[in-house]
Amino acid sequence: MVGVRGPLGNSYPLEQLKGKSLTIIGGGFAFTTLRSTIQYILDPANRGDYGDLNVIYGARNPGLLLYKDELAAWDAREDINLVTTIDREVEGWNGRVGFIPTVTKEVAPKTDYAIICGPPVMIKFTLPVLVECGFTPDRIIMSLENRMKCGIGMCGRCNVGSKYVCKDGPVFTKEQLDKLPNEY
Repeated sequence: MVGVRGPLGNSYPLEQLKGKSLTIIGGGFAFTTLRSTIQYILDPANRGDYGDLNVIYGARNPGLLLYKDELAAWDAREDINLVTTIDREVEGWNGRVGFIPTVTKEVAPKTDYAIICGPPVMIKFTLPVLVECGFTPDRIIMSLENRMKCGIGMCGRCNVGSKYVCKDGPVFTKEQLDKLPNEY
C-alpha cells in the first residue's frame, strides 16, 4: 500500500515574479523542487513573461547532479545562464568547483529576485551572500525542507516559531523568516 499526501502549503509566487529577472539557486536533491519552476519559466508560452534567468546548481559530485540531459539542454539555450558546480575536484569534471555560497558570490547575480532551495546548511551560508550581492530580504524567496509528519499543521514537527512549513510554507521570503525564531 502506498500513501500520498499533497499538495501541501504554498508555492513560488510566479505571478508576482512576472516581468522580473531571477536567480534560482539549488543544492543537491532539492533541485527537484526548482526544476518544475525552471521548466515553467522556460516554456515558450511563459518565457516572455520573465526577464533574465540565472540558475546556480550544485551537488557534492557529478554523479549526484540530477536531470543531466535537461541541464545540457538548458546550458545550450541563449535565454538562461546555467552554472553547475560540485563541492570538490573530481577527475574528468571540467565544470566549476566550489560550494554554492562561494560560487554565488563569484557569479554575483544582478537580478530582481533570488529563489533558493537546498539543504539547511547551504541556505544558512548562502543567505548572507545574497544580502551582500544586494538582494533585500523581501526579494529572497526560499523553500524550506523541514521534516513534516502530519502535513496539516497539527503535530508541530515542522514549525518555525508560529508558522508551520507544511501549511504556511514551504515557501517563505527571508523578510518573513527574519520575524521568526532561527529554527530553519
